Amino acid sequence: MMDNLLITTFAESDKVANAADEIEKAVWSRMGFLNFSEAFVHYFDLMERYPEYQIAVIDRDRDYVVATGNLIPMFYDDPSNLPERGWDWALQCAAETTSCAPNMVVGLSVSVPDAHRNRGLARVVLGAMRNLVESKGLGKPFLPVRPTMLEQHLDMDIADYAILRRDDGRLYDPWLRSHERAGGRMVSLCRKSMVIEKPVGFWEAWSGQLYERSGNYPIAGGLAPVAIDLERGMGSYVEPNVWYN
Repeated sequence: MMDNLLITTFAESDKVANAADEIEKAVWSRMGFLNFSEAFVHYFDLMERYPEYQIAVIDRDRDYVVATGNLIPMFYDDPSNLPERGWDWALQCAAETTSCAPNMVVGLSVSVPDAHRNRGLARVVLGAMRNLVESKGLGKPFLPVRPTMLEQHLDMDIADYAILRRDDGRLYDPWLRSHERAGGRMVSLCRKSMVIEKPVGFWEAWSGQLYERSGNYPIAGGLAPVAIDLERGMGSYVEPNVWYN
């Protein structure tokens, strides 16, 4: 039941912030390689700087956090022309404009543990994000959305995948579909939303396989293959997302 949910922010208390942090870690542990983009160094500083923009959904009956949503305010010259760098860019831009009055807000993530899936909590968080940003007088949040099922369609270009619809007219990708149902609209693509370039050994550790030749290899949770270059001893992951507003 939705009436037993309390929507608050990390600014409420350290207890809420710490519980929400544990939720986020649990949800994203399988894809922890995403934490190694260059821009990620700004993530925790921004979370601490803007606790009032970090959403926590609390189950009143059990008195614990069951979902979270992370947002960051920033200043950008032209919010109508968003860059292809997406998630990485948002962190970098927010870190560089902390002294400016914000003119936009970017949503970085929504986290719902497996145990609480299929309860509509993601939609609750998305609605809370929109309400919070509107309450700040900053319009609607911009989100570089990860099209989750793209992992199973790595042969498709993001431009084709992002508009793929089912027979009932709804978007094929479940997470893009959730954003559309929540009132979001697709703005543009961010083909280089997250970029991680690390030694081959790093990728072997995450994938559990040895790379004996150069090439493109899928990785669990990845929305793009990892490009392994044995001559350079490096592997590059460039993740495409979709800008929603």
